[in-house]
Amino acid sequence: MEAYLILGLLALLFIGLITNKVRPELLFVLAAAICLFAGWIKPEKLLAKYSNETLVGLILLLQVSTVLERTHLLPLFSRTIIRKGSFSATMFRLTSITALLSSMLNNTAVVAAFMGIIKQNRHFAPSKLLIPLSYAAIVGGVMTLVGTSTNLIVNSFVVEAGLPSLGLFDFIWVGLPLAALIILYLVVAGRWFLPKQELEEANQQGDFFLEADVVQGSRLAGKSVAANGMRQMDYLFLAEIVRGDRLISPVTPEEIVYEGDSLVFTGDISQIQELLKYDGLELHSGIHAILRSNLQEVVVRHNAPIIGQQVKEAQFRTKFDAVIVAVRRGDNQLPGKIGELVLQPGDNLVLAVGNEFEKHENIRRNFVFLSEVELEDLLPPSQSWMAVAIFLGGIAVSAFGLLPLFQSMLLALFAMLGLGFVRIKHLKNSLNLGLLLMIGSSLGLAEVMTNYGADKVISDAILAITGSDSPQWALAGVFLATLFVTELITNNAAAALMFPIALATSQAMGLSYLPFVMAVAYGASASFLTPVGYQTNMMVFTLGKYRFTDFIKIGLGVSILYSIVVIWLLPQVFPF
Repeated sequence: MEAYLILGLLALLFIGLITNKVRPELLFVLAAAICLFAGWIKPEKLLAKYSNETLVGLILLLQVSTVLERTHLLPLFSRTIIRKGSFSATMFRLTSITALLSSMLNNTAVVAAFMGIIKQNRHFAPSKLLIPLSYAAIVGGVMTLVGTSTNLIVNSFVVEAGLPSLGLFDFIWVGLPLAALIILYLVVAGRWFLPKQELEEANQQGDFFLEADVVQGSRLAGKSVAANGMRQMDYLFLAEIVRGDRLISPVTPEEIVYEGDSLVFTGDISQIQELLKYDGLELHSGIHAILRSNLQEVVVRHNAPIIGQQVKEAQFRTKFDAVIVAVRRGDNQLPGKIGELVLQPGDNLVLAVGNEFEKHENIRRNFVFLSEVELEDLLPPSQSWMAVAIFLGGIAVSAFGLLPLFQSMLLALFAMLGLGFVRIKHLKNSLNLGLLLMIGSSLGLAEVMTNYGADKVISDAILAITGSDSPQWALAGVFLATLFVTELITNNAAAALMFPIALATSQAMGLSYLPFVMAVAYGASASFLTPVGYQTNMMVFTLGKYRFTDFIKIGLGVSILYSIVVIWLLPQVFPF
């Protein structure tokens, strides 16, 4: 009976993850708490999951990786990517360099470093390069244990189950040919299957939505939209009017404008000065001089603390000394007042920033910057290369089995602190507490599933579909189930949900656990068909002005090739 109650809880958790109304880590914590109060897991055992050595090692690795973001490593590579000439050569350089760097660094950091230079380039439309950037980061991340947090999460489950830890380069035997094939496909097929935008159009600040208020005493009040000249604007277009609780959309030329109306415009906000000619019309901040302020274009990070907050509740002025001027999300118009929009990962914002903006240390935690602005001094070249050497040394010590990852990363972090490469307040701002909570909670859920047989119920269902006498088909079933789940929810959540099922499937068939848990690792990162399954896809979605169908057009071939290689190679590298 308990097994089916637990499956019901997991089903609710899965629905919550799909709807994306609540942050994933909170959903996992809530599910773990329900298990605790139901008596399915003891308090001391649940608390112990959050101090799992491999999990803490993952957090330390991410902390050390943030120091590398302040070195000259990523800027050095970024300058070599885009050159005037062959599109195929540029695509090859972009995807190869991205995959190589993502095999050792956090792949979201690599994508963040390269997004700005792609957006600002004057040789190729960003829409031709941003999806390949994300895909290359994904396949690069699956080449090593430390390339993506998903692999480290799977390893946390492996160690927690009492099995030997996965090695740093266990992933490379499948990951390297996988990356090579996907890069070749992107170079050849990218020209035809990626959306084409004119370069001039791609580099405009178009398709944003900005909001302005009709103030008391404005000469616009009492006149129609046409009479106010708002149908003859050169660069902006009046898309909606918000009047109290009422939304007027579309706006007809005969619509009367009233005091207190909020006018929502779309178009090229680089020409935002066009609003100056209208008497009594102010941006929603209420500061008309903001039109002359320093504008910075940013993308909301996938794990930003401001995600899930309404714009008006995010307290931008207090937190960042900035005000949101305009918003863009994908290719869809955002209805209603900008202040009431709930911020989502990948949202493209234009901020009007004040003099203290660059001094706020939480801006890097929330935003990827596309404008050419130096927010923080890079480490000097000598210190940059020393930081890289310390990081690689820590990885090598762990790879050769001299120290566990936890201890090697702890030593690396102490060395960087001692040399002044990073300060405690930097580590505090970059600490990913949400990831720690999600993984610790999912480790608890995995134990509950195993203890009460819920994982076996699902594995039996997979074996019934694929055939209980065929290891190859069972492996394919686990991989494809993980791939399907990761297209609907985040990659880390998919790995957390599917690992117990994969382990139970291998045990039910009396086979080695390795090919099955590796199938979960590769499958959880195989998000190529939608922008929501993987954080790097979300990061480029709005910036490239993509539609969901754009990911399907180029991603379907990538997903098929990826699946064939993984299902075929895994049993060769990790025998049953």
